Amino acid sequence: MILDVNRESQITSDFLIKNIREGNEEAFKILFELYYSKLLYVAQNYISNKEDAEEIVQDVFVKIWKKRADISININGYLFKSTKNSCLDYLRSKKNKLSRSNNTLQLEAVINYNALSDSSASLLLEKELEQKIYASLSLLPEKCKRVFIKSRIEGLKNKEISDELDISIKTVENHMSKAIKHMRLHLREFLSFF
Repeated sequence: MILDVNRESQITSDFLIKNIREGNEEAFKILFELYYSKLLYVAQNYISNKEDAEEIVQDVFVKIWKKRADISININGYLFKSTKNSCLDYLRSKKNKLSRSNNTLQLEAVINYNALSDSSASLLLEKELEQKIYASLSLLPEKCKRVFIKSRIEGLKNKEISDELDISIKTVENHMSKAIKHMRLHLREFLSFF
């Protein structure tokens, strides 16, 4: 089975959006683990204070959880856009608060604000993350990949996968264990807790 990145991107987005809208904390945790480090990296490129960057990214996730029932767009784009907008708000606020005597910090804030306003750079970072996710999926053995997609993307239970693929539940569990280890290894730079 050859992976269609656009098709799987839509399935993944639909799966996450559906489950997050329903209040599924596990789906939200997966979303957090997949995106937190990458969004923090983006924020830290424009916000010099690490704690402020962390707070901005955490606030983005809090807003998503609070408004989860209304999420109806591409979650990938939404996360990056929300992070970008939060950084812009922070930089606008910092720019307005700085006194004229502190020209170095003021100049840094203006430079960061202008750099972050470049939407093409943000789009490149978003695409890079998406490509890494699907590249790691494509490295899985065929049967393992099929089981992982049915479980994590299509949301099927082990019994349903077992019946559909005509394999034992134990085989499904073994494939899932192998796939999860593989994904953690290949996405470790993007996952914050592994």
